[in-house]
Amino acid sequence: MKREGKPDWENVPSSLRAKIEACIGEPVRAADIVWGGFGPSATFVLTGESGARYFCKGTHPGQTPQGHAALLRERYNYEHFPEIEAFGPRYIGGVDDGDWHMAVLDYVPRAQNVPPWVGDLADRTIALVARFHKASPERAARKLTPVQDLVGFNPFRVTEGWVSLAKIPEHQAQFAALFVDEDAAHLWLTANGEPLAGMEARAETIGGPRSWLHLDIRSDNLVFAADGSVKLVDWPIFAYGPSLLDIAFFLPSLAGEGGPACAESLRLYEREAGKAFDPEDVALAAVTVAGFFAARAGAPEIPVLPRLRWVQKLQLFPALDWICQVLGLSPLPVPRPF
Repeated sequence: MKREGKPDWENVPSSLRAKIEACIGEPVRAADIVWGGFGPSATFVLTGESGARYFCKGTHPGQTPQGHAALLRERYNYEHFPEIEAFGPRYIGGVDDGDWHMAVLDYVPRAQNVPPWVGDLADRTIALVARFHKASPERAARKLTPVQDLVGFNPFRVTEGWVSLAKIPEHQAQFAALFVDEDAAHLWLTANGEPLAGMEARAETIGGPRSWLHLDIRSDNLVFAADGSVKLVDWPIFAYGPSLLDIAFFLPSLAGEGGPACAESLRLYEREAGKAFDPEDVALAAVTVAGFFAARAGAPEIPVLPRLRWVQKLQLFPALDWICQVLGLSPLPVPRPF
């Protein structure tokens, strides 16, 4: 599978490298590209003269405007909510030079990779998410952007979910093409698109506990460290809203990578959180998540993000299975290999 284009350390301006060294307090003797995630950001593991290692990530002149904005939002989140350090790596500082904007953090090496989700890795991750939601400080409700007001990521923007699939023939064809039997997929969408769009329109009424939200929990944003801890990384769409929505966006990814099915993992989250969600809220969250991926997974590829559609498909099919189970809908045909 094609990788995103990332700059080498030699491409980083010498003036910016000097600022990074000032930020970490020592010269950099080695820098290795870190592969992972789905964007073309600059990502390095830096080794300082002392042997200490740091993670440096950021944007460069070849980055999209959305990528620049995401990095600056992430730095803002680290700087204004230092409490997230309890759930991720220590933030050291931000460095800028022209069109380059970098964030420097402690490097936490991965002691175990996922997938595969073997042993208790899924259980430990779900427990981490529950602890994260419980730790939401009181000021998060005042200081964080409500999820419905996010720019660039708004799962409540119904014109980009089931509504578009119910109304726009081009989007219907893109959805149907994701399945081996396109005619059967189109018939399923014709029968269910309008009712699902109606539910999606009520997504902002999802109830239950509200907290800070990561909103991008996936295996590439999790680090299983040597000390047994699990770290959450990548915080550009940090927001405030229903905790259920955060875990609901993670569950299809977990299932798509061979982990437990969505409904099973949600029961584990409820046990860890000490809260059982209302079935209507679960249905609304599942429909919202499935609609978000259904309206995107079949769209044309984005050259600078060559794996984005792949990961959206990975999350889409378990999300569709989930809504069929929750709502008692007829199953969809077999997905086309991707």
